[in-house]
Formats: sequence, structure tokens, C-alpha cells
Amino acid sequence: MLSALWMVYFSFGLAVFSMAPLVETIRNDLGISKGAMGAVLGAWPLVYLVAALPSGALVDRLGLRRSLGVATVIISASALLRPVAGNFIGMFGAVAMFGLGGPLVSVGAPKLVSVWFDEEERALAMGITMTAPAIGGVLPLVTANSVLMPAFDQSWRATLMVYALISAAVIAVWLLAAAGAERVAPGADRDLDPAPGFSGAWELIGNRAVQVMLVLALGMFFFNHSLNGWLPTVIEDRGFSSSVAGYLAGAVTALSIFGALLGPRAIPEGSRIAVMAAVFALFGVATVLLNVDGRPATFVGLAIIGFSKGLAVPLALLAMMQLPGVAQRNMGAAGGLFFTAGEAGGVTGPILFGVLSDIGGSAAGLLLLAGVALGTAVLALALRLEMARFSQPAGRS
Repeated sequence: MLSALWMVYFSFGLAVFSMAPLVETIRNDLGISKGAMGAVLGAWPLVYLVAALPSGALVDRLGLRRSLGVATVIISASALLRPVAGNFIGMFGAVAMFGLGGPLVSVGAPKLVSVWFDEEERALAMGITMTAPAIGGVLPLVTANSVLMPAFDQSWRATLMVYALISAAVIAVWLLAAAGAERVAPGADRDLDPAPGFSGAWELIGNRAVQVMLVLALGMFFFNHSLNGWLPTVIEDRGFSSSVAGYLAGAVTALSIFGALLGPRAIPEGSRIAVMAAVFALFGVATVLLNVDGRPATFVGLAIIGFSKGLAVPLALLAMMQLPGVAQRNMGAAGGLFFTAGEAGGVTGPILFGVLSDIGGSAAGLLLLAGVALGTAVLALALRLEMARFSQPAGRS
């Protein structure tokens, strides 16, 4: 099941990153402003924001096999519609559709890890899972402008169609794996006594530690989604060609794979929240470096972002499993809350970054991200203090 989940999350990352190296080409061809392109990039987080909480309840009720199967179909449909979009509305709608399938994957992944793995194995399993969207993101970043665009006579539509067909193939992979898992362990992907839908979320949201985690998620996703969509453009603004910018953005994502694999397992449970605070502080430092003239500062900033980015989300999800009141039976509801709050930042981040870039270039957007990153670091410290108020026999922090 873990390998099949990895493929689904790979498709997720491919859909998220496939447009990033082609932003300027798509924008010029469709005749839209940077602000409007920011709205396109923020379209799926906008739908995701509304769909995340119902998705958490759906995963708890429907089970992983069916809910993740639905997710793969929706993600593939979104990817297939993007190359045929002829204007802003068409592209906005195609990208927005992803927001219906994305939360099923985001919520289903930690749920699957909590169901299929014991506590000692979860950190490694979560780290492996989080490499999938990163690798899915590397593929378009390193192949779009250097391989596929030249091969298809600079056609961004044909380039996106290649990535869409890969996503569509994942549907078959998941169906085969899920059928095999059902034969081996029938019913294992469903709780016998799941939290009752939205009421499970309301029980959690009254917990102060959960509330702090939700605000932290908002800041983290604001930062991540802004860079997911605009990083190649930021690198180009530093004086690099579009092909080199794609390679560098791909290198950032490749570094995040090592962070996701090595970090969660190596960091003790009691230190996870403190490390999260350090990661967000490093994000702030890195964005400042990207605003400094000179390529060495750019390289250092990108390296910091790359490795730290791989740590952020798996650490946050593992920390969420530690929060008071969060258990396997309501993990879907907890994940729904987490990603609902997070995508509030995911919606506004790319849009505000694009608007500020229209006004003052990418430097203005990077200053905003630096402030958000440092504020999120402070929130992580607040979460650590809040967790210290609880008596925890396992030594949690």
C-alpha cells in the first residue's frame, strides 16, 4: 500500500509543479497579467480550502481504498484539461479541479500511515511518502524547458499533456494495488468506529494546541505554495535563463527529498516541534538571501530552502499525531482541519506574491515570505510551550 500511495502522491506533486517552469510562457500565450497568473496558481488551493474538511470526514467514512481512487481520477482530469485551456477562465477551472482531489490525498496519506504502520515505523513511512510529491515536482522542473519544450517545438500544451498522461497511468496503479490490499487485509483501510464526520473536527478544534497547529499550518502553506508556483520565476529574476532556472528549482526539490527521508526518522519525538521552529527560521533567512545581489547568495538560499522544505510538512504531520485528542479514529478529521487551515495560506500566498511582483518585482514578494516564515517560527515555539502544559507519560513535547 505504501508504494501505491507513493505513486498517487507522485501524481499529486506532478500536477502541482507541472506549470511552474512554464508560468511566463503560459501567461504570455493566454495574455494575462502576473496577478491573474497568481490567481490561476492559487485556484486549486481555493477549492482545496473548502474541500479539505469534508474530505477528512469522507476518508474516515469511505475508507482509503475508495477515497484515494477517487482522488487519482480527479487529479488526472485536472491535468488533462490544462493543455486544452484557451483563456484565463478555462485554465483557472482546470487548475481549480485539482482542489477536489488533492485534499483526499493529503488527508489519506497520514491516515494510511497511521493505519498500516505502528508508531515506531510511522516516521520512516511518512518520510518515504513525502518524497513522492517532491520527486513528482522535480520531473517537470528539470524536463519542461530543457527536454519537452524543444522536442514539441516550444509547445507548452504538448508538454503539459505528457505530464497529464503520466498522472492518468497512476489510476491503474492504484486500482491494482488497492485490490490486492483488500484481498490481503479486507477492511483494513476503514475504521470500525470512525469519528462522526464533522463532529469529530469540532471536538478537535476546541483544543488550544490544535488551534495553534492550524495557524502554523496556514503560515507554512502560505510560504510553500508561493514558492511552488513562483520559484523558477524568482530564479530567472536573479539573471538565470529559463532552462537553468528549471534545473535549479528542480535541485531545490531534489534536496527536499533528502530532508524528507533523513529528517523525520532521525529527529527524536520530543524535539520535533523545536526543529520545526528552526526550519521556519531558516526559511526566513533563505528568502532574505534570495534578495541579495550575487549568485553565491542565491545558491545558498536555494540550498537552505531545499533541505528545510523536505522537513517541514512531515514533521508537522507527525507533530499533529502527538496533539492531545488526535487518534487513529479521527485522523481524517484532524488532517481535514490541518489542510483546511493550511490552504487558506495556500490560496492567498501565490496571489499576493504575484500582485506584489507586479508592483515591485519578485524582491517585494520575497520580503513578504521572509516575514511569514519568521512569524511561523514564533508560532512553532508557541506550540511547544502549549504542549508543555500537558502531562505526557511518553515524554512528548
